Amino acid sequence: MEAPTLPGSQLRTVFEYDSTEAECVATLEFNQLRLNRRLQRSAVAQALNALNLAVWIGFIFLALYFVIERRESSGLWFGGALGALLFLSVLSQIVLRRSTLRTIAAGSESLRGRRTAIVEEGGLRSRGPDGERSVGWNGIRSIEEVAGQILIYLDGFAFIPISASAFVDAAERAALLADLRRRIVPADELTNPVSIAQAESTGVEAGDSHQGPKSEASLSANLIQGIRLAFFLRPIDRIQAPKASWSTLVALVFLSIAIPFLGDFVQVGPKGSFTASALPGVLFGVPVMMVGAWALAWLAGRVGHTLMLLIAMMSLAIPIDVVSVVVQLIAHGNAARLGSMGSYLPYLFNGLATIWFALAATLAAVRLLGVPKRKWLPAFLAVGLLVNLPLGIDRYRTLWSAPYDEEAVGTYQRRRAALANEDVFYLQPRLLRQQLAGLKPGKRGVIDLYFIGVAAYAGQDVFMKEVHSVKRLFDERFGTTGHSLMLINNPATVSESPIASSTSLGLALKRVAEVMDRDEDIVFLFITSHGSKEHEATFDFSPMQLKPIDPGRLKELLDRSGIKRRVVVVSACYSGTFVDVLKDPETLVIAASAADKTSFGCSSGADFTYFGKAYFDEALRETFSFSEAFEIARPVIAERERKGNLRSSDPRMFVGEGIKAALQEFVSLRQAAVKRVQSPSAVRSFTKGH
Repeated sequence: MEAPTLPGSQLRTVFEYDSTEAECVATLEFNQLRLNRRLQRSAVAQALNALNLAVWIGFIFLALYFVIERRESSGLWFGGALGALLFLSVLSQIVLRRSTLRTIAAGSESLRGRRTAIVEEGGLRSRGPDGERSVGWNGIRSIEEVAGQILIYLDGFAFIPISASAFVDAAERAALLADLRRRIVPADELTNPVSIAQAESTGVEAGDSHQGPKSEASLSANLIQGIRLAFFLRPIDRIQAPKASWSTLVALVFLSIAIPFLGDFVQVGPKGSFTASALPGVLFGVPVMMVGAWALAWLAGRVGHTLMLLIAMMSLAIPIDVVSVVVQLIAHGNAARLGSMGSYLPYLFNGLATIWFALAATLAAVRLLGVPKRKWLPAFLAVGLLVNLPLGIDRYRTLWSAPYDEEAVGTYQRRRAALANEDVFYLQPRLLRQQLAGLKPGKRGVIDLYFIGVAAYAGQDVFMKEVHSVKRLFDERFGTTGHSLMLINNPATVSESPIASSTSLGLALKRVAEVMDRDEDIVFLFITSHGSKEHEATFDFSPMQLKPIDPGRLKELLDRSGIKRRVVVVSACYSGTFVDVLKDPETLVIAASAADKTSFGCSSGADFTYFGKAYFDEALRETFSFSEAFEIARPVIAERERKGNLRSSDPRMFVGEGIKAALQEFVSLRQAAVKRVQSPSAVRSFTKGH
């Protein structure tokens, strides 16, 4: 291979120059990169890098734990402070590193000052502020290009720099570079030079280009590459070296375990325990991705690059996993605000993440391996069938589990078996008959109120507690003793109260209609439960399969019973539709939330939901008016939701024109009855503090 020459002249052999500060800084950064790549060849260094990254991720998850789980102002301050601290730490390290390199470059005699490089037959001679030295051609290890300058390495770190200012133009610099490489590498062994970008992406160590590819990209370089690939950005450069790093693959495997582990830890808290049985479920993705990487490499005709593509696929999966965990934590920490959507959000995002990974992996194969256009669709299908489909198989992947609560498990099993008992099962018709038979007729000429309380969901005690409390309130304050009944789904009351179902509710309404004076009395129906986006109130008592009640079905039951004057309160998520459907001149209907919003407070340890507490336990102790109580309760509910950073439930009410006069008369009767029985001071004590 003949060395190129400049037009009209022979190649110069003497080059004089001054290195600029920018060139010196670039040289120092390049040498630092060489050192990092040399150190990162070892498995120990890879493991330490993975550990360091895991610590940083741990700090991030810790901040998320305080912000999402605690949500107090102190938690927000802590999370914000920790995030700012991490940012300032990284920024300070970058600034300090740059400042240090500039200081070294400014004061180093080996880099700054006037220098001369002389090309001789036997080798290369250099003169500068640090003295003169000569080196034979066989003593030169490698030649690199950095920021337009040529670095001639004598070993792994010692080098002779030739500044870009030493050359007339780029053509002269290229001619010298080719001549130097010709002298140190035999013509039959000369390979294409490797650029810095190629060295970073392929893992070929700068300075070893003439010896063939030797090393791999670092873990951090692969993670940066993975982030770019995950967000559909072009890789730093196309990976061309067939040799990849098994150490990097092992480090990525550990990271793929650490990310879901930290997510589980934030959700469960420090009192949980490691679940080794979940490891197979977490590691299942490694062989699956290996098969997918082989298929993509085979489609590209570069099976020898399978390991390299596998590392790229696992690297781009890391940021997708991080986003998935963050979404899961947000859904978990805001379960009350999101309602039923909070339980569906992680599953919805996992489906989107599956498509995200398939597109990113296919595009990565196209860009890294050069998959031809006619094979892009087969490549996408290969990822979908060989990777996404197997990864979608349900498997246990919780690495950090809540401590086993034997008492809670026993309670759950007893609750589940409560209705399965034969005696209890056959007792239900008798309990319903007893409740219905106990209803008493009202007084002629007086508006009587009949109360029906329905706790429809057995899985949480709050609904049972709420109905019990409201019944006591109505018996004491609204005169419903002998005019009230309860339908309750709860293991604690299966021997006392009939269960709640659409059938038992229909029978109760029919019986009340038979006992009451339909022309003057009023029925107050209170249903408390969970609600669905399909606008159905849930009726549930496992293992029985109970049908939910939608607004149309409830209207049908009310109309069929023949009851004219109705007050209906539905406390459930998405219950606003009940207001729209049950509108009637003789009906007052209240819903705890709008048709497209959730209500809150349905935790097992609570005595009331947010709506039940504000409306029944507070507002109806101040007034006898059901519509006025709603107006009192509504801002109270809004304020409580605001303090809890919850989306407004937006309760709804409709008052028919025909029932207004009857309700006003009923309120007057109740106020008069209380005044006759109690002194004014006692009335105030009863209405305000009871």
